[in-house]
Amino acid sequence: MTDVDTQKLGALRDLILDKAEAEVMRITQKAQREADEWLSQELVKIDQEADLIINDARRRAEEIRRRELLAAEREVSREKLRLQNRLITQAKAVFLDELVALRSREDHWMILLGLLLEAQEALVDLEKGSLRLAAIDSPLGERIVSKSEELRPQIDMRFDSAPAPILGGLWLIDDRGNRQVNSDWQTKVVEMSDTLTERLMTIWQ
Repeated sequence: MTDVDTQKLGALRDLILDKAEAEVMRITQKAQREADEWLSQELVKIDQEADLIINDARRRAEEIRRRELLAAEREVSREKLRLQNRLITQAKAVFLDELVALRSREDHWMILLGLLLEAQEALVDLEKGSLRLAAIDSPLGERIVSKSEELRPQIDMRFDSAPAPILGGLWLIDDRGNRQVNSDWQTKVVEMSDTLTERLMTIWQ
């Protein structure tokens, strides 16, 4: 092989190597670009997924907080209702005690007389009636009936000595029409329950 041939072969080899090196560079650069593009896309996906996870976590946390808040508010409402009911019950008991304590007053019989007159008005066209008192108030019965007949002689009243099962106040029975008015203290407390509740609610507001 001549020197010329050797030179040609060397030049051809260098050319092939240069092309190969250029191709390798092109492939490497393309692969790098594709890798960078893939990485960029994956990073975007990761960011999006991270945002979704964070938003979902926030939503769940807010839902848990809202549920806990609602549960706490319900518990506060229940406790407030229990307290209100307890105070209303106590207020009724105090009111009943105060009514029973009227027995210690000198004008207690007049209070009972007033209840009787009020009960008579409730029984329209009452002609004949019976008065019943608590056992402890029985000594006042005849006096109350006597005064009632002075004030309303058109109503024939009598005192029934059989004690009524009440703490105080009285019962009036229509002897002819099977009607009855309960003006005892327990009944008065029940009748005043709404008023007591309204007053207490006004204080709580």
